[in-house]
Order: sequence, then structure tokens, then C-alpha cells
Amino acid sequence: MTEARIHDRGYLAYDGPRHGTRRAMMNLSYHTVQRVLGLKRSNWQKVLPALALLIAFIPAIVFIGIAAFLPRGDELGLDSTADYYGTITGALFLFTAFVAPEAVCTDRRSGMLGLYLASPLNRDTYLMAKFAAVAAVLGTMTLGPPLLMLIAYTLADAGPDGVTGWLTDLGRILASGVALAAFWTALSLALSSLTSRRALASVGIFVGLLASSAVGDGLSEGAEIGDSYALLNLVALPLETVYRIFGESNNEGPPIGDVDTWAIYLTLIGLIVAFGAFARWRYQRIEVNG
Repeated sequence: MTEARIHDRGYLAYDGPRHGTRRAMMNLSYHTVQRVLGLKRSNWQKVLPALALLIAFIPAIVFIGIAAFLPRGDELGLDSTADYYGTITGALFLFTAFVAPEAVCTDRRSGMLGLYLASPLNRDTYLMAKFAAVAAVLGTMTLGPPLLMLIAYTLADAGPDGVTGWLTDLGRILASGVALAAFWTALSLALSSLTSRRALASVGIFVGLLASSAVGDGLSEGAEIGDSYALLNLVALPLETVYRIFGESNNEGPPIGDVDTWAIYLTLIGLIVAFGAFARWRYQRIEVNG
């Protein structure tokens, strides 16, 4: 029988560079983006994020292709840039419900949260890094296609008139993209903080969004007790915010189009803050083993 031998090798102190909290947050965000997009994972993990990105970008590519031969925005089936966000609402819904929960649920289920908190990260910086990662991917979907269309239309001589008009559209696209990315990210993290199971988080987000749409439109349109109840529709609210940023209103859509602009803005900002505060409250109370 071979005798087992134990060698006391001792411990070596780490004498490499120590980058601190900022680098830890950057690394966590980077790896979270990779995980959310399914990079370095099985092909099945790449399907949903790839589908969401395709839904967001393909309409823009189609409109750009048409503009190259018929550079007139009013004949493209797209009356304004704000209308484009309506075409990608499904992509944002899909990503928020079925992809974004992967950013946080897996860490709690696998015990990785405890390891992260043993690093320079604390609960707040961990959550901020996760927010930045999910918002970055969503921002690619909310900013990329409209900016691509703005540049392509300008090159095709079908863009805004003059420098002032171009800069105005650019500012509106940036404001709209950031607002949508922040809203959907905050909503996803808040609801995902309730469970460590990604499937349950996805179902909760999906059902919650559908329920908010039914309740908001039902109370404002069906029961006719006031247009302001349409603000409960968490699917229509961010889209209507984009219309207001572009100085328009989706009057042909749900009754939220009749709500005052200031109420739209305040509700969206309030929900972003509320979702963020709820996610932070949850993470301050999550027990970590190890």
C-alpha cells in the first residue's frame, strides 16, 4: 500500500497590485455582461440574448436599406424616431423578463454572492456593478439602432434639417435610450431580488408586466375612472415617455397618451428610484453563507 505524505508547503503572501473597489466593480460588470449574453457558455444560453438583439437591430437595418433607395422618412412606415421604440418594445420585454435575471439570481443560488462580498465589494457596490452591466446591454438595444439610423439617414440626405435639428434629435435619442435602459434594468433587478431561481424571476417579471398592462388599461379605459390610472401600465409608460421626449404623444395607442407630460416623467423617474431602492433593501437583508 502506498503511503500518503503531506508536505507543509506553507502560504505565500500576495504581493501583486491591488486595484481596489473600482477595478472589482469593473471586472464584475464585464463578467456579468458576458454571462448575460451567454458568452463562453453553451449555445442554448446564447439564444434568447441573441434573439433580443436581433429584434432590436433588424428593423433599423431594414429601414436603413430602404432609405438608401428611397430616402424619405414619411414613406418608410416610420413617422418619427419615437415610433421605432415601439417596434423594439418586445425585445426589451424579452430581455428584461428572460435574460436579465441571470445577472443576479445565479450568484445567490450558487453561493458566488458570498465570494464577491469577501472581495473589496460590498452589497451596494455589487448591486451597482450589476446595474451597470444590465443597463449596458439594454443601452446597446435602446441607443444603438436609433443612433445607427440617425447616422445612416444623415448620409442618405434624409436626416434632420440643419445642425440644430441633428443635435436635437441626437439629444432626444440619448435621453430616450438612457431612460428606457434605466427603467427596464431597475425593474428587472428589483423583481429578481425576490428569488434566487432565475425561472421564477422570469415568470414573475413576465406576469407582472402583463398584469400591470391589463390593470392600467382596464381602470383607465374599461372602467373609465381616470386616465391617470394608465400610468400603472409598466409596458406603455416607458414608451410614452419616449414620445414625450420627442415632443409627441401616442394618442392612437392606450389611454396613457392623454396623461399630462409632467406626470409621465415623474412616474417614470419615481419608479426607477423605487425599484432601485427596493433592490438595495432586499440585498441588505439577504443572508450570505461563507
